[in-house]
Amino acid sequence: MPTALEIIGHNAALQEHWLRRFFAILIDAIVIVVFALVLNALVPFLAWPFLASSVVWGIVFFGYATLFEGVFGWTIGKRLLSLRVVAIDGAMDLVHAVVRNVSKLHFLLLILDVVIGAATHGDPRQRFLDRVAHTSVTRVDQQAYMEEQFRMLQHVPPHPVAQPVGGPGVPPGPSAAPSPVPVAPTPGAPGGWPGQAPTQSGWPQHQWDEQGQLKPAMRFCTNCGGQLVARGDGKMTCVRCGAIY
Repeated sequence: MPTALEIIGHNAALQEHWLRRFFAILIDAIVIVVFALVLNALVPFLAWPFLASSVVWGIVFFGYATLFEGVFGWTIGKRLLSLRVVAIDGAMDLVHAVVRNVSKLHFLLLILDVVIGAATHGDPRQRFLDRVAHTSVTRVDQQAYMEEQFRMLQHVPPHPVAQPVGGPGVPPGPSAAPSPVPVAPTPGAPGGWPGQAPTQSGWPQHQWDEQGQLKPAMRFCTNCGGQLVARGDGKMTCVRCGAIY
């Protein structure tokens, strides 16, 4: 899978994703600053460490993000920007939230966390500690389908390996028929590459219009980001939270 640095320059969906996260963390920072100023006005002898130490600011930010994400799956900033933190190996809880938010103890650690995540292979929406914690931040508004491509990039079928005529280990004879010229894979073909057996993929099959834009398709829950599956009655249900569409 390509790194975030390799595709963010020409991928509008990934650019918007990280812009949303940037503004979300700014909103969260403003929330904490306002809280500290109010506390300083009400109880001056308790609030002075907030205004004097970056370490204390980091501890407060870590506690705030961990509590909100572990309990609700979002912070105030993420909620306003239609983002949600989800665990990709189960339900989101405080353990996942603690691990992914350790870097928020200091802004330099957070920058390093983002840079390492962007420079290494994996879901381009993940910071490094997101991969350690098995979490991801996903959109949960009506345009959430724009980010389905990042899930698809993790499951690209392998390119077929040509086999000699007559099967593996059997050299072609003088009268052997020439090998067929490889044909480019047909978009949307059930088997993927030519000669590959058809597979039943649990991931959504995308379609693009003539302008190269991803066509809208409700495949993920707008409440929690979980995958939607057919119920058999014409409706879809979320595998994570059980919402029905």
